[in-house]
Amino acid sequence: MVASCRWGRWLAAVATVGLCLPSAPAAAQEDAPAKAHVIRDVELGQGGLLVGRLLDANGRPVHDAEVSVLSSGKPLAAMRTDANGVFAVSNLRGGVHEIVTVNNAQVCRLWAPGTAPPRVPKSIDVVADSDVVRGQYGPPFGNRFVERAKLWATNPLVVAGVVATAVAIPVAVHNSRGPHS
Repeated sequence: MVASCRWGRWLAAVATVGLCLPSAPAAAQEDAPAKAHVIRDVELGQGGLLVGRLLDANGRPVHDAEVSVLSSGKPLAAMRTDANGVFAVSNLRGGVHEIVTVNNAQVCRLWAPGTAPPRVPKSIDVVADSDVVRGQYGPPFGNRFVERAKLWATNPLVVAGVVATAVAIPVAVHNSRGPHS
């Protein structure tokens, strides 16, 4: 009975220490592969005209920014946005293309005029900052916090200290109670 009581206290102490350790090592990895792009459908205008608008993270137009259109990684056209963030390029064919800005790349399936499925837009809005994800769960103090927590949680001296504490506390509690009869 005394042995099972000791084991119970020891397991409770280990569980308590485990709950106190940072959970950052279990969080998503920073070096995860690049997130998959959503392919957006856009219907081209007459003459293969693609019209779009470049917006910042708050939805405001970005003026005088460089925008490129790529097909299979090869540049087809480069242009700058006007004062309203609008860009346009003609002579494009249907197929999968990439609209590239300084901070973002949007993959699009361009449809020749009159061939697009119903409700496919005739223009595209591209957000300049791809790192903004509203409602995203993340560490409370940014990436520095996560990196430091990973460093501490994987440091052999810290791990040894936690294990030693997990052993020492139950032993100290047991010894403080005096001899058993």
